[in-house]
Amino acid sequence: MERIPIIHTQLNPPTIKDRFVRRAKLQRKLKTITEYPLVVMHSGAGYGKSTALTLFVQDSDIDVSWFSISPNDDDLVPFLTKLVHAVRIQHPNFGETLLHELEEIYEYVQDQHIWSLVSMMVNELSRMKADMYVILDDFHHVEHSLSIEQWMKNFIEHIPANCHLILSSRNKPQWTILNSLKVKGNLLEITQEDLLLSQEEMEHLLLDLYEMELTDEMILQVHRVTEGWAIAFEMVIQQLQSGLDLKPILENDPTSLQDLFEYLAHEVLSKQSFMVQQFLEQTSVLEILSPKLCDYVLGMTGSEALLSQLADQHIFLQEVSANHYRYHQLFKSFLENRMKEKRPEEYRQLHRKAARFQEQHGDMETAILHLERVEDYERMAQLVSQYGGDMLKHGKLQSLYDHLLVLPNERKRHFPILWFYQGEILRYWSSYMEAEQCYKRSEELGRDRHDYYLYSIALEGQARIYLDTIQPDQAERILQHAIELRSQTEASKEEMGRLYYMLAENLLNAGNATKAEYWLEKARELNLPLEDGNLEARLYLRTGRLEKAEKVLLERKEQQPFNETHHLPQSHRETDILLSIISAFMGKSEASKAYAESGIHQGIQIQSPFVEACGWMRIGHAVQLMNRYDAQLAERCYHTSLEMMEKLNVSRGKAEPYMGLCILYGAQYEYEKAMEAGQKGLHETEGVKDLWLSSLIQLCMAIASIYCGRWEEAQTNVKAVEGQFKDCGDTYGLMLTSYWQAYIGYHTEQEDLFESEMRTFLQLVQTTGYEFFFHERTTFGPIDLQNSVPLLFKAQEMNIHEHYVSKVIYDLGYGSIDHHPGYTLRIQTLGQLKISLGNQVVEEKDWQRGKAKELFELLVTKRHTQLRKEEIYQYLWPEQEEEGANRSFKVALNALLKTVEPHRKARAESFFIKKDGNAYGLNPKSGYELDSAIFEEWVSSGLEENDAYHAKALLEKGLALYKGDFLPDQRFADWCLNERERLQVLFLRGAEKLAQVSVRLQEFDTCIHWGESILRMDQTWEEAYRLLMYSYYQKNNRPQAIKWFKKCCEVLDRELGVEPMNPTKEMYDIVMKAKDTESYV
Repeated sequence: MERIPIIHTQLNPPTIKDRFVRRAKLQRKLKTITEYPLVVMHSGAGYGKSTALTLFVQDSDIDVSWFSISPNDDDLVPFLTKLVHAVRIQHPNFGETLLHELEEIYEYVQDQHIWSLVSMMVNELSRMKADMYVILDDFHHVEHSLSIEQWMKNFIEHIPANCHLILSSRNKPQWTILNSLKVKGNLLEITQEDLLLSQEEMEHLLLDLYEMELTDEMILQVHRVTEGWAIAFEMVIQQLQSGLDLKPILENDPTSLQDLFEYLAHEVLSKQSFMVQQFLEQTSVLEILSPKLCDYVLGMTGSEALLSQLADQHIFLQEVSANHYRYHQLFKSFLENRMKEKRPEEYRQLHRKAARFQEQHGDMETAILHLERVEDYERMAQLVSQYGGDMLKHGKLQSLYDHLLVLPNERKRHFPILWFYQGEILRYWSSYMEAEQCYKRSEELGRDRHDYYLYSIALEGQARIYLDTIQPDQAERILQHAIELRSQTEASKEEMGRLYYMLAENLLNAGNATKAEYWLEKARELNLPLEDGNLEARLYLRTGRLEKAEKVLLERKEQQPFNETHHLPQSHRETDILLSIISAFMGKSEASKAYAESGIHQGIQIQSPFVEACGWMRIGHAVQLMNRYDAQLAERCYHTSLEMMEKLNVSRGKAEPYMGLCILYGAQYEYEKAMEAGQKGLHETEGVKDLWLSSLIQLCMAIASIYCGRWEEAQTNVKAVEGQFKDCGDTYGLMLTSYWQAYIGYHTEQEDLFESEMRTFLQLVQTTGYEFFFHERTTFGPIDLQNSVPLLFKAQEMNIHEHYVSKVIYDLGYGSIDHHPGYTLRIQTLGQLKISLGNQVVEEKDWQRGKAKELFELLVTKRHTQLRKEEIYQYLWPEQEEEGANRSFKVALNALLKTVEPHRKARAESFFIKKDGNAYGLNPKSGYELDSAIFEEWVSSGLEENDAYHAKALLEKGLALYKGDFLPDQRFADWCLNERERLQVLFLRGAEKLAQVSVRLQEFDTCIHWGESILRMDQTWEEAYRLLMYSYYQKNNRPQAIKWFKKCCEVLDRELGVEPMNPTKEMYDIVMKAKDTESYV
């Protein structure tokens, strides 16, 4: 990347003359800057922000790095480059690595690059021994930049302890992190109110410093008219020093401060000589004034002396460094508007001359801005056409796009590369339709002019759209044409390598992995740095080498902060987006969800809704694999993705969410909806000839047919898909088709089919590292992992890979049994009794007898022991004689077994209900899932965890399972009372700990939620009241905090006849006295 030009005037505080005085109240607040990691000073123009900070720098015995931000710094790379150079003025060795990294960035900065640059800056600053003070003046010039905003928020979140950052801006940043910092006492805010001059300060300045004779009434009038606005007050002083009467100013009665300023500025200008007036008006077109620039633009000599004279006279001209000046922005606007109205032709000529000067000195962006101001679109278009490619490489998309929008289409017709630039920007932003229109305009103009290079890159741009949206059929024709045209030009090896890379990716998208590898190697043979589209990882994914794909991507994530080539938004190729689907295929549901969430975050930050939509569909895949989420959540995720793709008009992007919906509906036995979703997905993939994704969708449709008992249809479809996966070279797909054909063979008693496919399946699992298929739920595997166990027992019986099968059975924990029902018994006891046989919910009518259900509830409650028959009689039939109770027991047990094991063979032992002599109980080795046991495990772990973040995650996971009391339908049964109360207390302890942890993490709304949850269950739980009081106090809601204390007093007196404990009273005293407190828990 070309080096960013460093203007040293930006890296020094403005020069302050003796006339500036220290204001005691403001200076006291400024002195506390050293106590805060972040200071935000915000007010309108002319309130003295820069002056106040400059005085602070002069008066403080500390080294301060200063960066005066300009409108040209509104992209992250120039912003950070200049920031580093600002620090280097005080610390010359600072940031070498960071500068090198910034120089390597040649295109749009991605979200992960932002994280990398944040970590590098934080690490660099942390290594500095002394405290660091950095002032960013005029931050409002870059507040619209999303990349800078994201960098700033992340940096502030991780700001080193030795760093103090001071932001000065016309607007207060709307960042949520500022609220958190303020609550913790880590933010100093200096507002417009702090900068206003009081009447007393004005009186001191007028009477004591300037020794003017004014009455108290006149001083009151000055304060009323100027409203404490520093620049207006300064102009009043200038008027008085010139010997003018104050009365006309005060009687002018301006309707606004802006009117007052223009009136005063007119008065100031009218007192200058004609030559000075001319100089002021003519140089107002310049942002930074230097003698050389002024002499060139005005065609004169002697600007140096005149600039110095004007600065000494305080004519709103400020020296920013040696021989470099700038007007106050308000005065500049006044002068420039005046010049534009009075002498418009001269105004245009001055801007053109300024543009020529900047062009000659290499500052192309400033030159373009001068031309834009006077609508010299011909020359502006010429410069943008020459410099636009560099702006793209530097990631200055927004700046370039703003210029392009200004230029008329007629100018773009003369410089057709401009349409290409506009198409590139729109493609990066996922505006594919608009991008394609721009590319086609560029293509037409290139073809008409026989400009084969322009023609070729316009086609390349269109091909990239189809690569971004995975439409290989569309991309192939255009890409081949682009390669053909490029070969007719003097294209570099780098450009040809880029096209070969694109061709390889497109072949992969079409399911032709072998040819894709060939073209990838052909591109590599040129020894060129290829584009980072994660093509290698995608190649491994689409050929079933999942572990290899995961390894490549994880290594890239780890190495990325240091040496990964930076690139533009990568659509579906983003590292985290790919890791999410690979994790889902491998059954790593938590990781899949985390990567998908990261992908959504990245999509938002880099303004790529396509990436965001990909993140939503991948979250849908992840939550399908997680029992704690309702199926509706996955459905909502898929529909969110579909809606976003619809808005983007990227129909092809709908295929994967339709695939997810297909398997989701199939698992819910909604055959028609599953087939409809599958057909919609196939319509998208077959239209663009993406054989690999088409095969996965067809496999999902076949799995849905299996769940819905349509065995013949499923068998036909899976067999067809098997051939397609062979054509794609995807061993993972072949493993899946073998498994499901074996599954069909087992359940339809086709032994030959089962033996053949089970043998192939087991061989592929062993040789390709797919053992996770037995242990984790995967996207295309069975919903219930225990579905596979009967197949393994059958394979063992038929001596199919006998040793390996025996090992798998042993690893699954079933080495001591010889049969299995083929599903997991899932039991919900919290809120209501609800059981599922795998994915099949047991309805109330399926119990046949009420006592069968009650017997099951008893066995669940006493699951840690075997109950003798006599004990069961006493619990369930206490009124009956032993003989009658025995008959009732046998009837109930038989009904229970038919309910939980409907396919158990006659006289076969029950798998879930263990009989040991005369005693019965749940079989602990049957692998049943019990919500209360899982709840207890997570909450107990959370109670023992000391780390706040880990404890929060554990407790939230556990408490989410508590949907109500244990077996509420047995609330009058003595045998479950102890268990119900034990779990209630565990919930209360867990909720209390989570509320306390939330306070430590400054998450007061979460604390309030759990505090109220505790009191709904036990209104005498005093700690909950204290937590609620403290949380509302921290949210600056004292009335609500007081209300909870009073309620606590009332409840404790009414229910227990006691007063609150001393800690509660102390908390009330803190609230009433409104004293700050740092920590409660």
